[in-house]
Amino acid sequence: MSDGEDEKQTKMGEGEEENVVRVRGLPWSATVEDVVKFFDGVSIKNGREGVHLTLSREGRPSGEAYVEVSTEEDVALAEKKHNQHMGRRYIEVFKAKKSEMEWVVKRAGFGASGGEDDGCVRLRGLPFGCSKEEIAQFFSDT
Repeated sequence: MSDGEDEKQTKMGEGEEENVVRVRGLPWSATVEDVVKFFDGVSIKNGREGVHLTLSREGRPSGEAYVEVSTEEDVALAEKKHNQHMGRRYIEVFKAKKSEMEWVVKRAGFGASGGEDDGCVRLRGLPFGCSKEEIAQFFSDT
């Protein structure tokens, strides 16, 4: 394949990525239904499944989401919602790339399966000289 063909394929692939918007400023209590309602009139790809609420590193709602929409026209309609209010909060809406959305959703550990947890536990207050073996012994008693 020539360089021109590579460039053409890249541009074609980019077109597919353009039907995503990033939403910032959501109330932490916002649900998928709230986001769908906020984007009334915008065709969200796959309905509720097209809304991806993101979480912080601590596993709490981040106040952000990615929304997959059906067409470029829907992106433009969604962008018109920029600075409109959801409750008492104003919501920011930005055009985003699908690859960015997939990276953020994957990093948060929430993929198409609906959210898998690796079972990580954070321990605090351990003695400075505590060994891995002592921690394993502590948990083996449970």
